[in-house]
Amino acid sequence: MSGNTNFPTALDDNTSLFDVTDSVSSLVAAHHNNLKEAIKALEAKVGIYNTAAPTALDFRIGNPTTGHNHNGASGQGGPISPSTLAGFQAPRHILNWGYQGSVPSLPSLGAPMKLPLTLQLESVSVQMKRAPSGATAAFDINFGATSVFEASQLLRPIFPAGTSLFYSASPNLITYASGTLIVVDADKVGTNEPSSDLSIIFVFRE
Repeated sequence: MSGNTNFPTALDDNTSLFDVTDSVSSLVAAHHNNLKEAIKALEAKVGIYNTAAPTALDFRIGNPTTGHNHNGASGQGGPISPSTLAGFQAPRHILNWGYQGSVPSLPSLGAPMKLPLTLQLESVSVQMKRAPSGATAAFDINFGATSVFEASQLLRPIFPAGTSLFYSASPNLITYASGTLIVVDADKVGTNEPSSDLSIIFVFRE
C-alpha cells in the first residue's frame, strides 16, 4: 500500500507525516506508509553512490565529468564568468630589487633580475635611504633591451635634490615573457650626495 509525501516538491509537516499522541491516536497504515514514502523520496534526492540520475545530489556533486556544471540544467545555476564577479582580480606577484651603498652613475646597477614567469607589469615603486643633493637623481628600468618608460621618460623614477625618498611610477602595461632580464640604470645622480641604498618594488599581475 502506497503512502503520501509532499517531498521533494514541498516540505512535509506534522499533518502529512501525522503527529500522533500516546493513548489517544489510533494507529493506521498511513502513519507508516507516509514516513516510508518520505524516506524513499529523500533517498532518491540524495542518490546512491555513483548514481546516473542527474537530479540526485550525489550526481551533481560527485560526478567527475558532468555532475557539477553551472549550465542551467537540472536546477543548477547558469554559467559563471570571472569577469562578472565584483572585485575579481588576477593574482598579483611582487618582486624586490635592491642596490646597497652610494649609487654611482652607471648604465647597469648591480646584478640583473630574471623574471620567473610571464607576467604583466602593473606598477613600480622606488625608495632610497638617502636622497640626492646638489642635483636630481633619475633612474631607468629596462626589461630586456627596452625601457619600461619608453613611451615617456618623464614617468621614470626621478628624485629632485633633497626631496621625497619614495616614488611610485606608472609604467606601460606590457606583458613580459618568462626569463626576461630586468636591468636598472642610474641616468642621473646628485653632485654632492648621489643618493644611497636604492630599493625597487615591482608589482605584476598574471
